[in-house]
Amino acid sequence: MYKSFVTSLGFLSIVAFAGGCASSKQGNSKRLPGVWQVSPIEIDGNNKDWPAPYPNYDDKAMLGYAVSNDKENIYITVETGDPATQLKMLKGGLTVWLDRTGGKNENTAINYPLPESVNNKGKAPAKDDESASAIHLEPSQGQKRLLVLREKVEQKMEEAKEFSLQGFKACNEQFSILEKDSCGIKVRIALDQDNELVWEAVIPFRSFYSKAEISRVDKGRPLSICIETEGSKRPEGAAGGGGKGAPRGGGFRPSVGFGGFGMQMGGMRGGGNNTRNASQPDHSMESLYKSSKTWKTFGIAWKE
Repeated sequence: MYKSFVTSLGFLSIVAFAGGCASSKQGNSKRLPGVWQVSPIEIDGNNKDWPAPYPNYDDKAMLGYAVSNDKENIYITVETGDPATQLKMLKGGLTVWLDRTGGKNENTAINYPLPESVNNKGKAPAKDDESASAIHLEPSQGQKRLLVLREKVEQKMEEAKEFSLQGFKACNEQFSILEKDSCGIKVRIALDQDNELVWEAVIPFRSFYSKAEISRVDKGRPLSICIETEGSKRPEGAAGGGGKGAPRGGGFRPSVGFGGFGMQMGGMRGGGNNTRNASQPDHSMESLYKSSKTWKTFGIAWKE
């Protein structure tokens, strides 16, 4: 998922370039309404400035998201309460693509967190099954698995200190999250009190759009966002996620009561799930190994 840094692209090439996800024709996706941001959002990894629950959710990716704008900035947030998805984001990285034409061009992006391979550059590589060995437990040990997953997520959070930019008008390099010279682009990630992982970014229009401030004529113009995650390599000996009709018990599931966010422990309230043996698929870990791409097109919002 991690792309090489783009250091010399001009603004016209940003508009013209098409690749990767561009297999779908521009305008085929349903355009979601834009949301006008009345007051600027503080980018601190806290979802207090966003609607609860988030208005958009991808159940396959197990990610909720929201987008808004004021006249100077685009604001983006991503959230998940699934511990395996959280670990995937922190190990494999998260890329958020922007296409100002409303298409699906992979050209302009924020990469954060950076993939584990980039964060650990120059360090001894970890074994593929280093983290998996502790979390592929028997279904009856679900609570222990949850605690181990959360511990590993917190550990990886400490390593998420840098991000990279590509395809913007300038500032196409790697930055510390505390960097002051990243063209006004700011990104943060944090765990809240409910163990929800919250990702936030502010992106000034001047860094990628045709002007620094939008006006009435920009209202409704399409802007596409893609949220991309890279699944971890499945370690040897780890059971695969069975196909259609495979057992579903014993896993983490989005809680309906919080708009798809937060987790519930399957198999902890009866239903016979604890009778499964270790040879059966461990569905609670499947999201760790599945890559995902979520493309959505929004109309730019405007308010006098």
